[in-house]
Amino acid sequence: MEGKYNLTLSVKNTEEVISLQGQFREDDWDRLEDFVEYADALLRTTYIQDGMHSAFTMRWDHKLGMTFDTQLPAWDSVIVFLHKFRPLGLKSESTYFYKICNVLTKELTHPYIRNMVQQQRDVFSGKTLQTHYVIKVNDIVVNSENILYDWLNGYEYHRNKEKQVLIESLSSMLPDDIMKSIFLSLLNEKAVAIHKVTSFTKILLGQQSSFEDRIKIIN
Repeated sequence: MEGKYNLTLSVKNTEEVISLQGQFREDDWDRLEDFVEYADALLRTTYIQDGMHSAFTMRWDHKLGMTFDTQLPAWDSVIVFLHKFRPLGLKSESTYFYKICNVLTKELTHPYIRNMVQQQRDVFSGKTLQTHYVIKVNDIVVNSENILYDWLNGYEYHRNKEKQVLIESLSSMLPDDIMKSIFLSLLNEKAVAIHKVTSFTKILLGQQSSFEDRIKIIN
């Protein structure tokens, strides 16, 4: 299919206006279309539509020791979310989020676009979340992308015994519901990044007329 684009960027604060024209390779254009289709299906899931609610608190009391409170969504809605997340979150998929980011920045080399995409890569990876808090057990960062995928491959996508042993060793220090809440917070960040990149990609595909972040993009 045709992969031509024509973008006008209006930069906030400086009022700079930049025009970009070009054409994606046909296979890359097709991947962008598939990415948007799968992302829309993810963003329509009940888990996201209900607000991605998940929270946990940890308190220390000199008598009771450490106590935990969690709020988790209905787990069936999380299972559907994880199913829809697969084509966007697994490395083996052609529409894997990082691969789509590479497709975009390979063609769109303007620094404003590249910076915007990099910001969303940092959100997706959990790097941005870790600027707010870091949870460690035995020097292992629990709220990290690596541990999230260990959990997914140990319990949700596969039944990898080695991954299960690792997660269970962490669960000996943190209750299972706390672990789930931590993993959901990472998945929430991924959903936010997917939403942002999808909105921008729809501009390229002619499916949406404008998008506003640090820059306003008008097709």
